[in-house]
Amino acid sequence: MTTTFASKVAQKSGRSLEVVRAVLSDRHIVDAPTPAVSRQLRLKALKFSGEKQVHHTVEPFSFEWAPEQQGVNVIASEGNFVGKSSILQTMLWAVRGEPKALTATVQGWIKHVLAEFQAGDRHVRVEFDVDDGIPRGAIEFLGADGEALHSMPFLTADMFKSHMNSVMLDALGLEPIATSREVASLEKTVMYADGWAAYTGAFLFDSDSNALIGEHVGNDLAQRLLQVFLGIPWATTLFQARAAKRVTEALVQSRKRRLGQLGDRSVEDLQTRLAEIERQILDGSAQQAALAQLEAARKRYEELSESASMLKASATVLNAEVVAGTEELNDKKRALLEIEEEMAASRFFGRLSPTCCPRCTRAFDKRRIENEKTSGDCSVCLTHLDQEVQVDYEALKEGMAKEVSKLEKLLGSVTTKAQEVGTEFDQTRRDLEAAALEVSRLAASGTAQEEQKLRLEAARIEGMLEAVSKLVQSDNGEEADLVVLDAAVDVAKELVEEAAEAVLKRSGDLICSLVQRLGMVDVEKVVLKRNASVEVHKGGSISFFTRLSPGERLRVRIATVMALLQAAQQFGAGRHPGFLIIDSPAKEEMADANVEEMLEALAELSRSVQIQLFVAFKGTERALKHFPEDHCLLAHEGELLW
Repeated sequence: MTTTFASKVAQKSGRSLEVVRAVLSDRHIVDAPTPAVSRQLRLKALKFSGEKQVHHTVEPFSFEWAPEQQGVNVIASEGNFVGKSSILQTMLWAVRGEPKALTATVQGWIKHVLAEFQAGDRHVRVEFDVDDGIPRGAIEFLGADGEALHSMPFLTADMFKSHMNSVMLDALGLEPIATSREVASLEKTVMYADGWAAYTGAFLFDSDSNALIGEHVGNDLAQRLLQVFLGIPWATTLFQARAAKRVTEALVQSRKRRLGQLGDRSVEDLQTRLAEIERQILDGSAQQAALAQLEAARKRYEELSESASMLKASATVLNAEVVAGTEELNDKKRALLEIEEEMAASRFFGRLSPTCCPRCTRAFDKRRIENEKTSGDCSVCLTHLDQEVQVDYEALKEGMAKEVSKLEKLLGSVTTKAQEVGTEFDQTRRDLEAAALEVSRLAASGTAQEEQKLRLEAARIEGMLEAVSKLVQSDNGEEADLVVLDAAVDVAKELVEEAAEAVLKRSGDLICSLVQRLGMVDVEKVVLKRNASVEVHKGGSISFFTRLSPGERLRVRIATVMALLQAAQQFGAGRHPGFLIIDSPAKEEMADANVEEMLEALAELSRSVQIQLFVAFKGTERALKHFPEDHCLLAHEGELLW
């Protein structure tokens, strides 16, 4: 650890230099003021073979290619589905140590793969067989005569990926990109490093990857890749410090959370409470408390029993009054109904003037009807009608209705009171039952159970004491270390920002020149930012990367990587290995004219930039128009590439 970086952290954190160095060393934070020199990656040969299964027909196939190691290698065809993308994806499988977007169908067809490539000063051969989708083979380091000097066998996909990660990072002088992530199953944050597979995301340009660099949008991997490939001094130190800080913060928060779950009680508080419980057990205060609880419970039971008796008696009387009142009300209502019926009958029959017998319908003698008028004898039954006796049905009805109304009000009042008393009695009875159970429980448990409760609480506190003590013992001073790590992140960030300003300005200018050569002639200025975003100034306005058209985004991405390579050549700063793949640029909604511009520019750039570029597209004539035939792998009309 250089004195400059460590001393700046010590000054900012207020800690001694020895403490700062110890914390940085313990967290594996190294200073990286000067990034490593770029090393090239070149594919020398690719072979694969297997059996196709099409319409229940099995056909063996084999493919072999030795691409040019400098410039553009073209894979072109007149039609689709001839194997262009499969070649690129098989190539990536061998280089990455795991497939990226190779279809399950093609992956099932392939039985054997061999790839040779130059990684820095190492000649590496990867060869494996595929059985049920599992690669089994070896990674070999070759001497100048092509003989294997060292072999690293693998039997599973995970072993293959792990071996390629260590081999390629070491060969190309790239370090794992430190970061952190939450592990839900462990409920903790751990240190983590994006390895070789993450770097290879910056090699491929296709319709599935739209980040400025790499293949993932929406996380910080793109900006970490950009800063590493740009060769920004102190970037690695910043990533390591930031990741260590996050892990330490998570550890401190986890310890605080667990202490909170234990009631946020200190060891001293728990010890004091434990001593108090032991004293209560010894002096018998628990027994006295138990007796007092039992006496209070008995007293409450007696009070509730007396109240229940009184309420029951009141409820009985009120319910009897309700029954009697209901019967009387019903009698009054029946009398009122009879009055109304007599009143209606009198009115109806009084208006009748019969002329015949209602039974046999024999007509009356006219003299009977005349006699009723003079003598007052009924013409039907010959009964004498007393005209002076009149019944006042209206008065009878009004009087009876008043009695019914009065009785209804009285009965309603008594019924409401009876319901209230009944509800109170039910609640008192439930309280009485609960009180009886409490008395029974206390009487049965006695003072022994109260003492047992104290002993159980004592055991619980002893367990909490053990847990809290372990948490305290596991505290290795992380909270104090956070002060140093905070300062380390701040210092590293300042150093990165200071170093990045010139690098980003220079790279922005290179990108601007390159996108113009790739067909975006109206671009006036490109501003590259450390968070892997760009501002494209054109037509008097500013466009951000995500708002560009798909074709424009593709060209800006290609120009960005080309700028990294040019920067490496001109200033010795970039660290990209110069291995690129562009799969079907026409998919990015680019017009044919724009594709032509791009291919022409790529052909020109390949003559001045140290690069091995693979590009796949439709059009064999287009390929030969821009690139020499020995750089082209072509499938003419009706042909397949493998």
